[in-house]
Amino acid sequence: MRAYKIIPSIKVKSANLSKEALKRLAWMDWYFSHKQNAELTCRHFGISKSVFYRWKTRFKKYDLTSLEFNTKLRRPHKLREMTTPSHVLKKIYEIRVHDLTKSKYEIHEELKRENIVVAHKVIQKVINRHLELQNTEHIKRVKISKSHKIVRTKADRALKDAGLGALVQIDTKHLYILGQRFYVFVAIDCKSRLGFVDCYHACSSQSAADFLDKVMNYFPFKIQAVNTDNGAEYLLHFHAKCEELGMSHYFNHPHTPKMNSRAERLIKTFEYEYIHFKDVLPEFEDVKRHCKEFNDFYNYKRFHHSLHYKTPFEYVTNYQLEKGGQPFSI
Repeated sequence: MRAYKIIPSIKVKSANLSKEALKRLAWMDWYFSHKQNAELTCRHFGISKSVFYRWKTRFKKYDLTSLEFNTKLRRPHKLREMTTPSHVLKKIYEIRVHDLTKSKYEIHEELKRENIVVAHKVIQKVINRHLELQNTEHIKRVKISKSHKIVRTKADRALKDAGLGALVQIDTKHLYILGQRFYVFVAIDCKSRLGFVDCYHACSSQSAADFLDKVMNYFPFKIQAVNTDNGAEYLLHFHAKCEELGMSHYFNHPHTPKMNSRAERLIKTFEYEYIHFKDVLPEFEDVKRHCKEFNDFYNYKRFHHSLHYKTPFEYVTNYQLEKGGQPFSI
């Protein structure tokens, strides 16, 4: 760090000045250490006298931040203001905020019918000055939807507790066992927490469609809707299977795993409460056998806090009896 003659280096370091402020401090240091000769200082640093004297006037030895450039000094003392009456500006704001799709021409016509005459550019100024009036979210959604060939419908929150099979969450997890990668598909009924896990070699839409068939055969009730993320494995064959079965297919918002929270929780349970406590060999059939054992353990033996410490099988049986149905076996 440069050594200054008029100010200790420690004080300069503690001031945390910008690069430009340090340059101006060098001017002042050279000026005071050379008999305060301004002309010699300007010649040495190649600056004009007007610039030097401007910063010399601002310089305070015990306040080095005085050498920082203050942008407020460039602000005019009197700013131009819009001559449009405030009640008209407020009216424009209210119209736009209630419908972001309205253009300045539509707003102009609406105001005209209320005997309020205002230029189009004034309306545009009001829109530009308020971020909440700019319809940027709509533009983003349009750009995203152009690349989609399947409508990304979102599930209503009420579906989670609507009934058995009203909404089944499905997700995928990459599972590594002794250096080999497997793809684990999980499905869970939001109402009863009845879960199903299976393993595949490939994470494809054909694998996902086959998994959906197994889930339907495993669950003792009809599945009305499924919820997945936006992964490629849940398009093409999987989505076609849902349409073939008359089943609603809902998607998460991008990068929002909490919308599939119960499937995510099932994945963690499968990993931390089962796989990590088993001696699993890197053989495909061995992994599938463990998936089958986990399904029996999770649905018949594991108690769930959210079900008041009942197993999913017990909950489904009791729910069917309360609704006037007949108990069954999975």
